[in-house]
Amino acid sequence: MKRFLSIISLFFLAAAPAAAQEYDSPEYVSLGRELPRGKIVAYPTAEEAQALGAGAVASKYLRPVTGWTRTEEADAVVFTSKYVIPFIWLSRQAILYVDEASGAYEVLVNGKKVGYSSDAFAPAEFNVTKASKEDVNTVSIRILKEHWSSRMEDFAESREPRVGEVYVMSQPMIRVRDVVHNTNVDLKSEFATVEVGLVVKTESLNPKTARIHYELIAPDTTVVTHGYKDVTLGMRGEDTVKFMASIPYVLTWCADMPVRYRLNVKTQIEGRFAEYQSHMIGFRTAETDDNGDFKINGIKTELFYRDFDPLTITDKDIIAARVLKYNAVRFKMGAVPQNVYRMCDSLGMYVIAQVPVNTSKSGPSRRRGGNPTNDPAWKAAYLDRAETTYRTTRNQACVIGYIMAEDSSNGINLYEAYLRLKALERRRPVLYIESAGEWNSD
Repeated sequence: MKRFLSIISLFFLAAAPAAAQEYDSPEYVSLGRELPRGKIVAYPTAEEAQALGAGAVASKYLRPVTGWTRTEEADAVVFTSKYVIPFIWLSRQAILYVDEASGAYEVLVNGKKVGYSSDAFAPAEFNVTKASKEDVNTVSIRILKEHWSSRMEDFAESREPRVGEVYVMSQPMIRVRDVVHNTNVDLKSEFATVEVGLVVKTESLNPKTARIHYELIAPDTTVVTHGYKDVTLGMRGEDTVKFMASIPYVLTWCADMPVRYRLNVKTQIEGRFAEYQSHMIGFRTAETDDNGDFKINGIKTELFYRDFDPLTITDKDIIAARVLKYNAVRFKMGAVPQNVYRMCDSLGMYVIAQVPVNTSKSGPSRRRGGNPTNDPAWKAAYLDRAETTYRTTRNQACVIGYIMAEDSSNGINLYEAYLRLKALERRRPVLYIESAGEWNSD
């Protein structure tokens, strides 16, 4: 028995350095992070959902996390605050949302590590149900110093530590995890066809059934379509509720007419309504033709850009740019808060989303030890940033294309990132300005 215990002890002692080494590797991009999605906010009533939408306003099911205190540690700058889990959440899921931060970070709840994200420039969510307790909880976000990810972030002019919008939200055990949609237009027809998918997921270890209700409402408050579907999922299963509808072509979204439809969703479990969501959706197509021209809803569209800082832009800035005949904004590389995309949706501004990758300080060399773009060890980091950027912005009508990186040489990782984005996105262009004529740019 002593010999057996000694072997176990040796195993754990050997495993500990390996885990630490893995944590410092670009092959290890996240821990405990939920699959990236568009912003979902659940409410206890239909009235609150429709009035507040994706706004992170305190409610029965949402607790904003504010009042951070900042401390310094040898390897991190730590932001700490509190949140409360009420009794009514105990049979539900608690999800921590972090909109963005200044660098790679860990998340701790009540002193226990629950998550890590190497990409701080896109929203991340962490399921903190098991780590939380009823009443007051302590949450810490540890922004890591000298992390390997900084080599991909040469766009960062300042490394002043910060944390963006943070909140804790409650969703039922079986929940609408994401909303996806697609639009098809035919210039010979007066109508466009829209397809909507409600991604339903359960965290239960046993089969769980829910009735998912949906209602699509036109700008003039006409109900375009409505219905429901019963979904039964097995252990931690996932399925998609799909429906289609026709809308007038003249009411597709574009910069000159940023028309949006309201999608109301409610989840019914064992006869009781467990959550309500309300989404504003702009239905449109965006693509490039063989000549490289943008087409919005099948019509050739010229883009006129105005540069802005995404962390300081306001609705007044966008309105002023529209008055000056700009129809697109170009943001500095880095974090773009989700409310900025929603603002561009509502005011009619095109955006080409940028994957936060800039390795310019590593130089142009593709040889071993040169730019990480051509180092297979960095593949997971490149793919993670590309896919996260896509999944967190794909529902925004304003986002009409993607830039994979800037000033980052070229090589295997940007080839793979291009293929991954093209597999996810059927129409919107995927660009790499510095591709120098290589095939991985539309």
